[in-house]
Amino acid sequence: MSAAPGYEFHHIHVFCSDLEATAHWFIEGVGATLVGRGESRGVPSVTLSLGGAPVLLRPAREGETLAEAGARRFGTDHFGLKVADIDATVAELRSRGVQIEVEPWDFSPSMRIAFIKGPDEVRIELVQSLP
Repeated sequence: MSAAPGYEFHHIHVFCSDLEATAHWFIEGVGATLVGRGESRGVPSVTLSLGGAPVLLRPAREGETLAEAGARRFGTDHFGLKVADIDATVAELRSRGVQIEVEPWDFSPSMRIAFIKGPDEVRIELVQSLP
């Protein structure tokens, strides 16, 4: 068997029904940093940085069919962010108006998790490693 390709993480791409509302939620709600605004093949786009990862936002292009947000489905369900203190992070996010989908709980003896939900049903898992 040959060696695995050399991968490096590049970005998370979020399609959104309301670009400005989604950008606002990520920046003001979750604390992402605005990297830039631009265009992606005819539609406006926003590039953010969240936990060191590039997050690209854009609305649907003309003629592009995107499914409505809603029921969970096969495919990508969420992405995770490591935090130092999940309870303090959840309290801060709650004070910013972020919806807490699943309150913090001990997933295993070594991990505590919670979930938040953003525009268009974007789910983000918060993960704290326990000693």
